[in-house]
Amino acid sequence: MDIIQSISMIQKRKIFTSVAVGLGVLSLAVLLFVNVNRAYSDSVNSQEESAFENLAVETLKIDTNKAKPVYMREIYDDNVSELNSDLRNKCQDALKSLTKDGTHKIGDFMPVFFIEGNDKVSIAIKHDDGTLTLDEFDISKHDPIKLNHIAREVK
Repeated sequence: MDIIQSISMIQKRKIFTSVAVGLGVLSLAVLLFVNVNRAYSDSVNSQEESAFENLAVETLKIDTNKAKPVYMREIYDDNVSELNSDLRNKCQDALKSLTKDGTHKIGDFMPVFFIEGNDKVSIAIKHDDGTLTLDEFDISKHDPIKLNHIAREVK
């Protein structure tokens, strides 16, 4: 009787071990799949942003020696941004003012910010109607002041 019970216990343990190992492997596979998709989507997004940045620089004649290009992720995500919070907040306020005046609408491509020092930002936006705009702001004061607006047709 003891031998039969021992054999039965060993078989149950093998089944339990097999199930536990199978679940562990499945969990790792799901985790790997999710992380690969996230990395791929970030790289695709960066390629699109980079292509838009190049289009904006060429079309609007932006001097990248003076202005540093910054993407939305760097303005809104504390974990990836190298900018100080005051500068990021001022850039966010400038974009909000474009939303309020109707320049930035739903359906527009994500803006690219071109920051010159701590007192000037230009925001390039590709609109769904095929135009590209560049709005220049003085952000040295508490509220951003719009200095210039340029619009160009793009192909």
